[in-house]
Amino acid sequence: MSILDDMLSKDPHRIWAASGAIRHLRDKQELAVLVTHLDDLKLATRGVALGGALRPNSSHLDFAFRKLEFLKRSDECLCVLYPMDDLYNPADEAKAGYVEIEATVLDDAKWVDYYVCRCAFCDRHYRVEEREYHYWWWKWNLMLVEDAGAR
Repeated sequence: MSILDDMLSKDPHRIWAASGAIRHLRDKQELAVLVTHLDDLKLATRGVALGGALRPNSSHLDFAFRKLEFLKRSDECLCVLYPMDDLYNPADEAKAGYVEIEATVLDDAKWVDYYVCRCAFCDRHYRVEEREYHYWWWKWNLMLVEDAGAR
């Protein structure tokens, strides 16, 4: 089954899983197909109760739609989406080849305070704060070039 099929299925679990897949999807052709069906996707998922405990599962669907709306109107690098979502793990993004972690800054207790990441496609730099509550999350902030060099 495709992401499109899952999103149109009306099945809460399939919609939730497909929403997460869209977050990490980089294939331009597959994303373009989803963008062309954006109105259908919104209609098919409207009113579907997605559940969730500490975080509503609808937040994943909301971000999937934000990403597709972004792609519909912009040709900018996908890294521009990092500050719009707190589930982009810089280590995973680096492993996938999307960013390079140029620095890891520790706090006084030797926990990660933040990372300095560079987009592998457009060279934008981000300061990425690593935080945890009931789950890990990351706050991505665009850095000015001179700030990235200063670290």
